[in-house]
Amino acid sequence: MSSSRDLRVIFLEFQIIIHNHAEANVRIRCQSIKTDFKDTFLGPMDEVSFEFYDIDRGDNHFWCDAYGLFGFSESFDVFGRSAPSRKNQTWFLRNDGLYLELETNRAREWQWMYPPLDSYAIESIDQLDIPPLPTWVPY
Repeated sequence: MSSSRDLRVIFLEFQIIIHNHAEANVRIRCQSIKTDFKDTFLGPMDEVSFEFYDIDRGDNHFWCDAYGLFGFSESFDVFGRSAPSRKNQTWFLRNDGLYLELETNRAREWQWMYPPLDSYAIESIDQLDIPPLPTWVPY
């Protein structure tokens, strides 16, 4: 009787979370050489997360690009290279920089300048002058 060994391979799962604590809407795109998580739009206080496994050698460095309404943009590492390669990481985008794990632990500094959110936000839908939709008439 031949015996066969049960070969089990365990892959580690990694998770990256990015919180938008800036006072503006941002478009985030995170990717590696082999994986692209496409564009995600975040309002103030929104978050995005993504998971990946250590099975693929091309996924050992992830970076994100952040773009805002008023021309600000930044590109930053969130896993590997200049960022830690820990299993789970939480990042915070703020007006004055990028923070890792805590909002007091600034990893990178920048200055996003734009008008205050309340200067371009609509307070009420009643303030908009939108004509009514046409009514549907059956034939």
